[in-house]
Amino acid sequence: MSFRLKTILGIALIEGVLLIILIIAGMQMLKSSNVEELHKRTYTTAQLFATTVKDAVLATDLASLDNFVREVMTHPGIVYARVSGRQGAVLAQAGDGALLARPPKPDTHYDDVGDGVFDVYADIVVGEDKYGRVDIGFSTANIDALLSTARNEFIAIALTEMLLVALFSFVLGAYLTKGLVSLTQTSQRIATGELGGQIVVSGTDELAQTMRAFNEMSHKLKVFYDERKHAEDEVHKLNADLERRVQLRTEEINKLNADLERRVRLRTEELAQAYERIEHQALHDPLTKLANRTLFQDRLHQAILTGEREKRVFALVMIDLNRFKEINDTLGHHNGDLVLRETASRLSEGLRQSDTIARLGGDEYALLLPTVKDSVSAIFTLDKIVQLFEKPMLLDGLPTYISPSLGLALYPKDGTDAETLMRRADVAMYEAKHRKSGHALYTADLEQDGMDRMGLQSELLSGIANAELVLHYQPKIDITSGRVGGVEALVRWHHPKRGLLAPDDFIPLAEKTGLIKPLTTWVLKEALRQCKEWEIQGLDLVVSVNISISNLQDPVFPQILSHVLSESGVSPAKLELEISENGIMVEPPRAIEAILCLSQLGVRIIIDDFGTGYSSMAYLSKLSVARIKVDKSFVKDMVDNNNNAVIVRSIINLGHNLGLNVVAEGVENNATWDQLKLLGCDSAQGYCMSRPIPAEQIPQWVKSSSWGAGITEEAIK
Repeated sequence: MSFRLKTILGIALIEGVLLIILIIAGMQMLKSSNVEELHKRTYTTAQLFATTVKDAVLATDLASLDNFVREVMTHPGIVYARVSGRQGAVLAQAGDGALLARPPKPDTHYDDVGDGVFDVYADIVVGEDKYGRVDIGFSTANIDALLSTARNEFIAIALTEMLLVALFSFVLGAYLTKGLVSLTQTSQRIATGELGGQIVVSGTDELAQTMRAFNEMSHKLKVFYDERKHAEDEVHKLNADLERRVQLRTEEINKLNADLERRVRLRTEELAQAYERIEHQALHDPLTKLANRTLFQDRLHQAILTGEREKRVFALVMIDLNRFKEINDTLGHHNGDLVLRETASRLSEGLRQSDTIARLGGDEYALLLPTVKDSVSAIFTLDKIVQLFEKPMLLDGLPTYISPSLGLALYPKDGTDAETLMRRADVAMYEAKHRKSGHALYTADLEQDGMDRMGLQSELLSGIANAELVLHYQPKIDITSGRVGGVEALVRWHHPKRGLLAPDDFIPLAEKTGLIKPLTTWVLKEALRQCKEWEIQGLDLVVSVNISISNLQDPVFPQILSHVLSESGVSPAKLELEISENGIMVEPPRAIEAILCLSQLGVRIIIDDFGTGYSSMAYLSKLSVARIKVDKSFVKDMVDNNNNAVIVRSIINLGHNLGLNVVAEGVENNATWDQLKLLGCDSAQGYCMSRPIPAEQIPQWVKSSSWGAGITEEAIK
């Protein structure tokens, strides 16, 4: 191997080793810095996200959690986000579906990432308890692309450097292999500064050629020296220009930094505002904008601490809207939301600034009243709240009256902790709802009554199944003939411990719990069975059965009624269904459709409590009804109250003009009977003729009563 080749290979090898070391060190440093930055960013983001959603997880506020997840997904580099509850149930998530479908497995090192996503998590901790966790996936594509670009650039630089080193080594080796001895002295002179010196050359061998080259080199060194001097001058000029440019660039950078600081400040302010919005959403009801349960409980706790420290008295009121579920089911959730918002508006406008108003969920509201100090001021305040609902709400263009039931508990008389106060105010509210009194104050007796009602609810279902219910029948008398033409079936409950219970003791409970549907089915079966038995005995009686708004709105009720009629063997003409006027007016179009469907089965329809709804007259011509029944509130004192007498006469005339039979209920004396007869009423029922009596007494009553005249004893077997 020649000296020149050895020189080239030696220099190239040294330079190559150094370059490889430099490339590896540079790549490792670049990767470490980017990976460290990725770790800091991911773990910081996860911890911040876990802190942000903490309150929403505690409140199980899924709508707020969805908003938080969507907000996190707007950050660059995040490919998915997920919030899980205490048992691992997913509360909210967004992002790449395939990534969310994987089992959560966090990455601790960058080298562990095999799918291009760095997975991290953070626990949601309150105190020392873990309530869940958040998972976030960050894309590593940017870091991988940066490392790939840097690696390619380093390789390009190394190849270029290796090429230059090889070229330099080649020239150096060629120079050293020719004329080393001959050129030593000339080289020394050149080394002393005698640039441009020439050597006398003779011959044509390699040495001569080297010397000629040396001469040329000496000449060029002189030229290069001159050019260098010129170049140095140019460099000085360029350096001066560069310094000027650097200064200008520095000023531009300073301006950019100032602009960046301004943008960072603006972004910080935006994030602060966003945090305030998130905090507000976490503590307020999105529909009514009132405080939610979380915020209300916090304020209640603060009020208790203040009351305990300063010996203050305050009141807690629980509010529930009557018939809200009925409105929500029949008029739709849109109108239900309108009722909830209007309720919030009326409460906010009617109460003090110092009062706290909250929607706890559904149609349940709560009030914290620091100015109520005793029972007298409590009743005054409750009356004021009830008056806020005297004005009707407009739903689908129709005025609709919504009434609340309010229960009030006083601190510290009725409780010294939040749970007790809320529970006892709730007990008072249910008492007000049960009594239909509008409001009630908590007393110790109410708690036992509430527990009794809860027990009654569970007993009612078994009472239906165990045949504890019984029907009593009140005769209906035809005023013209003076004879009994039918009976109204009225349900009673033979409670094993409480004895015989009237309908008012359990029908409202059945309405509220949904038991009214199986209860009505039982009443229909039993009434038709009894009607068939009387028919066999020779008693031709029409049976009336009351049905509720729940039955009227039930789309399968006509099929149930058809099946019950078919099983009983009783003609549909012998069954009358009594439907309250208020029930019809909840949703008139649906009620008209249901009544027409029931009429097609052959049964007769009676509008019960007519005159109390004030607005059903517009629909009478559309309803396929046979009779209207005048409400007993007008009938029972029509003899002494001229206004009621006018109302009864108007209803009778209206019914007859529409071709309808008119029934009066609540007839308690002969004077009322005579006046109804004078007004042309068709039939009547009430204590004047007979109270509701058991089924087995009906034949004897018909036989012995003057109202049963014309029915022979032989016909009653």
